[in-house]
Amino acid sequence: MSLAVACRPLSAPRNLGWPSHGRIVCGWIQAHCVYGEGDYFGQPVRLQRWQKQIIYWLYEYNPATGERRFREALIEVPKGQGKTPLNGWIQLFELLGPPLFGPKGSPLIPVAAASFEQADLLFGDMKHCCRESPTLRHHVDTYDTEILVRSGPGRSYRVAAVAGTNDGQRPSSMGADEIHEWLGPKERVHLVLVNGMSKRANSLVVNTTTPGSNLDTMAGRKHLYGYRVNAGEVDDPRFMFVHYGIPDGLYDLTVEEHLVAAVLAANPAAGTFLRTDDVVARFYQIPEFEYRRYHLGQWTRADESWLPPGAWESCAGQADIRPDLPSQVAVDMALKHDSVAVVVAQQRPDGRVAVQARVWDPAGDTIDVHAVENHLRQLHRDLRVDTVAYDPAYFQRSAEVLLDEGLPMAEFSQGASSMVPACQDAYRLICEGLVVHGDDPVLTDHVLSAAVRETDTGWRLSKGRSRRKIDACIAMVMALFLSQVPAEVAAPPNLW
Repeated sequence: MSLAVACRPLSAPRNLGWPSHGRIVCGWIQAHCVYGEGDYFGQPVRLQRWQKQIIYWLYEYNPATGERRFREALIEVPKGQGKTPLNGWIQLFELLGPPLFGPKGSPLIPVAAASFEQADLLFGDMKHCCRESPTLRHHVDTYDTEILVRSGPGRSYRVAAVAGTNDGQRPSSMGADEIHEWLGPKERVHLVLVNGMSKRANSLVVNTTTPGSNLDTMAGRKHLYGYRVNAGEVDDPRFMFVHYGIPDGLYDLTVEEHLVAAVLAANPAAGTFLRTDDVVARFYQIPEFEYRRYHLGQWTRADESWLPPGAWESCAGQADIRPDLPSQVAVDMALKHDSVAVVVAQQRPDGRVAVQARVWDPAGDTIDVHAVENHLRQLHRDLRVDTVAYDPAYFQRSAEVLLDEGLPMAEFSQGASSMVPACQDAYRLICEGLVVHGDDPVLTDHVLSAAVRETDTGWRLSKGRSRRKIDACIAMVMALFLSQVPAEVAAPPNLW
């Protein structure tokens, strides 16, 4: 098979032959904007060809009326291309650049993301640009959450979708970043802001994102809609969609040549400031579904397996737990319908971690809590148990009893701040062959039934659509995480 490595958009706006103000906008950005945090901090911006092309599309105008062609744009590219700074430079032009579509009036520009931390990435680029630019610094006052124009009306400010609806605003332009994470109630914040823009002439919305894992979301619906618009199936001349990535099934990522070709084809910045070898190496370090989203521009399914095929099976072996070595124990407790799991993890001298599980299924609606407590007592008597981790939401009373008896109980919250790094650490250990299990069919079923759920801070494990039990997998993830923490850090009563 011939491997094409030229990077072109998978989907792009149709060519209507309309003129564009792109040359003016690109010239302004390169004359006044500088790079924010990173290797090129403070240096003048030099737009790449693909960035210029997007700007030329974005600033096309109707030759008969002079009005914008596009009022909303979705720019969807893999991670690390510079899409967030590009959005910021466009918003700065809308705030400070020359009027191209009639009088600007009072520019009002929200810069938004799913959380304050993410909004700070986009707004932070704009702040650094204003503070470090030899020209822009004289025309704005820059604060932590807003940028004010000195010579007249004009303001840009940071917005987090988690904070509320922002009703009543009349934005002239908006930059929205990583909209694949605007889930549930956060979608309404986007809707309210965009609705407010209908009150402004020639307003502009620029959405930038990497692909997500659920097409039944705002970003997913816009993605599908953009393909239909660009294909001519839907007549919406005001919606601009650009998608960089690779199609499904074209490359065999297990073949190095194909992997390199896929990276070059999907990433418009490959070979410039994006190091191709680093992106290729990431394929062996993170789940494939995550790699395809972040680095190949592909939408994936939220319930895809969290482990590569065969990774768990290849870890089967002798998993005996030795009484003379330190052990970490984790319990995943249920109230009624789920099972309860206790997993022991023990770091071996050869660098691998042995894991064993014990699972209790509910008898009707009843969990035998005393059996679980007695099992933990037995483990404490038989092994060198450093920590017994538990979720305080379901096991607090039992934990207090066991702590009084001398067991080293420690809370391990099931929140994203704890489980995201623990799940990713478990993935690494399993994929590197550093876990050994005894091929227990119950543990295997729980591990292989776990699915990925995206959060604002990364992916974690949850039940998939099959709703099969995964409690032993969750307990194993907790125990594996503890096995990698130095003893002086992991000692109770630390909280995770």
